[in-house]
Amino acid sequence: MRANVYEALINADRVKTATATFHCIDALQRFHEDRGVQTNAAAILFILLCERFQLNQQDVFTVAKNLLNTHDDRLGTEFEAIRMYLREEL
Repeated sequence: MRANVYEALINADRVKTATATFHCIDALQRFHEDRGVQTNAAAILFILLCERFQLNQQDVFTVAKNLLNTHDDRLGTEFEAIRMYLREEL
């Protein structure tokens, strides 16, 4: 299973990933009064997903960082939109 999940991770669609990220942010907005809760919730979800799928956390960070950036090492348009949304809404 780990190999299949890792393969899906490295081949994840950028637009679908950005959309899923927006949905996570939407859920976190319900806790707008507590930035610590928002940050911990996101971090704990990451840790538990890595444990569930037996993925190395550092490997997942590396794959995610590669997905964030375009081939010329700039933040992808989809994720720039998320950055701006976070700046204004969270």
